[in-house]
This record gives sequence, structure tokens and C-alpha cells, in this order.
Amino acid sequence: MKRELEREKRLPAFNLQLGDLELLWKRMLELFDTSKPLNSTIKLSLPSEKLEFESIDELRGYTALRGRVTNFSLRMSQGNRSVTVNTGGMFKFFPTVKVEAESDVWCAGAIEGVYGVIRANRVWYSWFIYAPFYTLFILFAFTPMAIAWFFPKAVEMPKPMTFAWLSAVLLFAFLSLTKERLLPAATISFTNEVGFIRRYGSEISLILGVVSLVLTIITMI
Repeated sequence: MKRELEREKRLPAFNLQLGDLELLWKRMLELFDTSKPLNSTIKLSLPSEKLEFESIDELRGYTALRGRVTNFSLRMSQGNRSVTVNTGGMFKFFPTVKVEAESDVWCAGAIEGVYGVIRANRVWYSWFIYAPFYTLFILFAFTPMAIAWFFPKAVEMPKPMTFAWLSAVLLFAFLSLTKERLLPAATISFTNEVGFIRRYGSEISLILGVVSLVLTIITMI
């Protein structure tokens, strides 16, 4: 009898420095028998090129990498067992760890080994990447229309409330269109050559937008 299992788990948003990447690679290696042939790949997708490495040592030897990479995959396989960490794919906008094997125990251990490293390197906005901003944008945008439809004699909204509603619509529209670029779900940082403002400009803009919306709502209450 031949048995094949496939397990997949969603990962929190994370940022790996090169040392963290090495630790993750080591945890993945520990799942396999290194005395036997092992297939391994590190794939990086850059704006103008795609790179593929077979090991961390080969990656370290490539000194042209700068800044950060947000589209990548790590994969190891041996026989019918494999572990893949992926930043996303078609219809997936979040990182995952996917394992394949014949054993439930091995699959569970592989997922836990990867998840432990990722969890230790999750970013502050990890909870944020799963927020349904597009849905919220649609709901807020059509709220006045729905109110007018169901309550045709409703009193006109005060100006502060109208401003708060418009701020929410614009903020959710902005986040739904730019979330992946401003707040990447997965990142490998190779160098930190930019200044604080440039490095955290997107996070600062997001915080200011949320704070502005909250203060607007508070002042109208």
C-alpha cells in the first residue's frame, strides 16, 4: 500500500534576516536524512530577474543581492517527502508552509519546525494582512445608498460623520489596493542600506492614516 499525505498551514506575516533564513533552512534540513540525495532550492523573484540557488552557501556567495525580497520560495524534497515555504501564488495572498509525506507525525513535525522559526520573526502588522479591506471598502462605500434605500426619510448625516465615513472609505480603498506593496506578507532582508524614514515610510503612513480616522470618529461622538 502506498500512502501520500499533504498538509498546509497559513503563516503569519514575517521578516527574515539572513541569519534567520539560515536557521529556517537548518530546521528544514533536520527533517531529512542528509546522508542521502536531497533536492533543495531557494527561488527569489526580483523586479527584473529570477534567481535560484541550491543552498544557503550558494546564496551567501551571491553578493549582488541588496535590500529585501518579498516574492520567494524555499523547498526541500527527498523521496516522497517535501517541505515548501511559499510567499503566495495564484489566488493566495499570504505565506504558507506545505508538506507532503506518508506519515502524519512527520508532517506535523515539519510544519511545527517551520512555524516555530517564522513565529519568532513575525512582524507587528501580522494580524493586518488577513483583514478584508476590499470587503470593508465595499460595505462602507455603499452604506449611504443602503440607508437611503431602506430609510428614505432618514435625517441627513452631520458633517463630522460624513467626513469620518469618507475617511474610512478612502482608507480602506487605499489599503485594499496597496496592502501587498506597503505591508508585504513575507520578506527576506539582505541589507539595511536605507534610512529609517524610507525603510518604515509605509508603516508610518498606515499608522498616521488609522490614527487620523480614529481621531475623526472620536471628535464626532
